[in-house]
Amino acid sequence: MKCKWEFGDCKCYRYTDDVSQYCLFHRKFKSEKEKKIIANIFDGNIEAGDYLWNKEEKIYDFRGIIFNQNVNISNIKISDLNKKACFDFSYAVFNKNVYFDDYKFYSDVFFVNTKFNQSTSFENCVFIRNCTFDKSEFVNTKSRSIFCMSKFLGQEFVFKNISNGVKFDGIRFSVNTKFILENVGYDKNRYIDARNAYRIAKNQSNIIGDYEESGKYYYKERLYNGKMISPPIEDGSKGKKYHKYIFSKIMDLVSKYIVGYGEKPQNVLFFSFILISIFAYLYMLVGIRFNAYIDCTMNYHRTIEYSFLDILNLDFKDFINDYFQAWYFSIVTFTTVGYGDIIPINYKGKILASIEMFLGVTVIATWTSTVVRKMSR
Repeated sequence: MKCKWEFGDCKCYRYTDDVSQYCLFHRKFKSEKEKKIIANIFDGNIEAGDYLWNKEEKIYDFRGIIFNQNVNISNIKISDLNKKACFDFSYAVFNKNVYFDDYKFYSDVFFVNTKFNQSTSFENCVFIRNCTFDKSEFVNTKSRSIFCMSKFLGQEFVFKNISNGVKFDGIRFSVNTKFILENVGYDKNRYIDARNAYRIAKNQSNIIGDYEESGKYYYKERLYNGKMISPPIEDGSKGKKYHKYIFSKIMDLVSKYIVGYGEKPQNVLFFSFILISIFAYLYMLVGIRFNAYIDCTMNYHRTIEYSFLDILNLDFKDFINDYFQAWYFSIVTFTTVGYGDIIPINYKGKILASIEMFLGVTVIATWTSTVVRKMSR
């Protein structure tokens, strides 16, 4: 009968005569003889093809195997006939150290829902085709780059939905490999690893000409860079020297929320709308005057100036009409057009208009550069 191990759509292909209805690799309780067989397979004393080669799917099938011993993939005996097949480590659990160092994968490799509970290393590993890490878990890889000097030559290296990200320092790609880094989490003490990871992904996207993805990775790089801006804590005195970092933090927050680090022009438009609307309300408080010109002579003028209590007691329709006029004056001032049909009536209004003009020039220039940056890609 077939082994009854399954996980979602993934099922074991092996047959078993054991009363547990699980195969050698998936049964929970194993005899000493069975443990020795498994140890010999992973130590290279037994040809692995008889136990791990899935003839139905033409892959080396490690799915769902729980490794309770140190494993060096290079020691596993793989026949030359099947050496270029896919390797699938999905749902596998490595409870001890696992080393893929110096191994050459000729076909696709999959690590889906794979757990690495101890030291893991892919140093000097070569991936000829695609490699996918999805929803995998790395427990003990914080202090080193597990992909140091690894080379990815396939179309894609996918690393996504990982709760505890790893270092990618020293990783190498071909000029055609797409590095997909998506939904990868890093804890507070490893923000520098996160920044470097997204910087590597950004640089690789630029190399292959995927500028849309490059922009997303640049945003994430800047995001983690901003999270690292914090005052040093010396001798347990909280907040010491904080004033030296406050300006950098403010500038980072402005860059993040107003321009999206240069990647979100829609943020600038929304911020402009908010600014114009706020200044319109302020103009109603300090006072503005409408001038109507016919045949080059002034025939009519009207002043809008309200106190807070006046606005509260004003008829809603009248308020909307006056606010629209003030909003029109605000947007004309913001864009520095200045038709002259509406003007401030006192120095308070002139100060407000000057501030809004300065902000308008700055914001419009920022929006223009952001749009040009996006369009040039």
